[in-house]
Amino acid sequence: MLKQILIATTAVIVFNAVFVFSGGLALLQQTKKQEERTVSLRPDVVDVFRYTLEEAVDKKDGRPTDGYEPYMFLAVFPGLVETDFEGVQASIGYYTIEEGRLVHKLDDTQLIHSAAKAITRDGIQTLLNNVATRTGIDLSGEGTITDIMSAITAQ
Repeated sequence: MLKQILIATTAVIVFNAVFVFSGGLALLQQTKKQEERTVSLRPDVVDVFRYTLEEAVDKKDGRPTDGYEPYMFLAVFPGLVETDFEGVQASIGYYTIEEGRLVHKLDDTQLIHSAAKAITRDGIQTLLNNVATRTGIDLSGEGTITDIMSAITAQ
């Protein structure tokens, strides 16, 4: 009986160590942060925001073949800041701020491809929520996409 308890305890400790050192804890913390920040928005609101951002990039630089990345939006919209992309999902992985800089964290469980850094639709929703939070625009109340666009086009 004591031997079985010792084996079970050792197995739990080993599992927890592997989980923490393999990045599981960081992934859980990232997911929790994203859930805390994300306000559920109507899909059409997110689509209008996405279309508006993408159209501006297309006019300036042409349509990218591998999707839209944060630097493209940052180059076009002076009111966007790198921290607006915290927790934004990419095709593979997500964006986070490390040492004051925006970095792409790859999900190394998937095959890497040329569009790995492209922002997903869910990522656009997170970006919209982050901008709304930073600028104090309440999209669930009186705030509109026009208010958001005014905020990110201003310097």
